[in-house]
Parts: sequence; C-alpha cells; structure tokens
Amino acid sequence: MDDDMLEQRFNNLDHRLDRIEQILPTLATKDELKTLATKEELRAAVAPLATREELRLAVQEEGERSRRYMDVLTESLRGDIHLIAAHVASAGSKGNEP
Repeated sequence: MDDDMLEQRFNNLDHRLDRIEQILPTLATKDELKTLATKEELRAAVAPLATREELRLAVQEEGERSRRYMDVLTESLRGDIHLIAAHVASAGSKGNEP
C-alpha cells in the first residue's frame, strides 16, 4: 500500500471514531438497563387492561344505553309538544268565537 492510501484509510478511521464518540454518551449503561422492565413485568402490567374485544363490547353497550336514553327524552319532548299544540289549538279556537 502506498502512503496516500494509508493516509486515506487513517482519515476514514478517524472520522468513524469521531462519530462513535458522539454517539457513546447517549447510550444506556448497564445500571440504566437494569432499571428497565422485563418481559414478564410488562406482561403483568398489561394483563389487567381490557382487550380490544372487551372495549368494542363496552362501546357498543354504551351506544345502546345512550340510544335508549335519547328515545326516552325524544318521547318526552314529543308529549310536551303535543300538549303545547293542544293548548295553543284550544286557545286559538276560544279566541275565534264571537
């Protein structure tokens, strides 16, 4: 190998080491890695959470409950409107009499 080629390789190696030195401080240490949760701990933490199917059923049940409640409210309003309409109609017919 000639001198120019060796110098180029050393320069490349130097650049690579510079990049590694920049990355090293951001990597976790062994002690920091020990504080992370294990797979078993993660499974235990996730186990009590609702499944997708359980959430879907809960949302469906809540939708049905809301629909029934709105039906009751609508029927109540409809009754109130009929009562008011009957009152207005009877008041109007009394006012038209001579």
